[in-house]
Amino acid sequence: MYTIKDVAERAGVSVATVSRYMNGFPHISESARRRIQQAIAELNYRPNIAASGLVTKTTKAIGLMVLTGISEFFSNPFFTQVLNGISHKALSAHYDVLLSTSGSDEIEVLTNWIRGGRVDGIILLRSRLEDPAIDLVVQERFPAVLLGRPAHNQPIDYVDNDNVDAAYQATTHLIRLGHQRVAFMGGGKHLVVTQDRILGYQKALREYDMPIHDAYIRTGHYKKNSGYAVCQELLRLSKPPTAIVASDDIMAIGAMQAAHDAHLRVPDELSIVGFNDLAISSLTIPPLTSMRIHIHELGFKAADLLLKRIAQPSLPQQVAVIRTHLVVRQSTASFISGEIKP
Repeated sequence: MYTIKDVAERAGVSVATVSRYMNGFPHISESARRRIQQAIAELNYRPNIAASGLVTKTTKAIGLMVLTGISEFFSNPFFTQVLNGISHKALSAHYDVLLSTSGSDEIEVLTNWIRGGRVDGIILLRSRLEDPAIDLVVQERFPAVLLGRPAHNQPIDYVDNDNVDAAYQATTHLIRLGHQRVAFMGGGKHLVVTQDRILGYQKALREYDMPIHDAYIRTGHYKKNSGYAVCQELLRLSKPPTAIVASDDIMAIGAMQAAHDAHLRVPDELSIVGFNDLAISSLTIPPLTSMRIHIHELGFKAADLLLKRIAQPSLPQQVAVIRTHLVVRQSTASFISGEIKP
């Protein structure tokens, strides 16, 4: 069995340089990096992670805390795409990813991870208005990255989209098509992303001197059946909306199904915009207009910031804002003189 010393000799570098490469540290020349990679391939070298951890006091693992139910995690492709981005970056640095869909015992799980030395850092998936998970990692001064914006400016690294602007752009798209009755459906009210997108939605209405009706603002869960139920509620109003901004593509697909069951044609009688631009969005009938938020990049960047924090704990707060843009398809159309024109 070959050792790290054999890799160093084959690559013509020091053992310390190989160790830095294996642990994902920066500041290694591209030439040395290529020689190390070639040596590892030629020797078929496999590091002994357990032994390495005893020396470096690291686990070579990061924890992903999913603050949602397990059914929602596996039924909505958003979460699996985020996980794919996180894993992509983590595995390139020889880190494993531990996943917890903890539900009500999240603090217990986090405490075990932190104080039990189970992981070197943690990614929190979703930010809430009141968030004990954020408070815990900040209090423990443990390497952590939040996927979302902290509600109270807590000193934690985070990756997010500009959700206010994204919802503003989605709503503006519908207003410019002539819609006067535009509704919003989002995730839970306790989520920061929901509140930010409501703010963007309201900003667009105010800019165009349109009234804000509380009845047009509904929340639910990022599931198809929730989008279906929320859309039904909106369609039962005395003056139902002619357009909907849905804060999630899966919710939007549920809304499209509700419209179909109510004998309303999309977009002829109801325009719908989704969020996330999942792969399925281009396959719906009609194809769904959606806000692309670059999900894989969100996950990849979250893992990247976490690995930097693990390597350099004294870094100042790291913040990354990932771009968004609207992908216009056939689920939205112009509203003219009481009719919607495709």
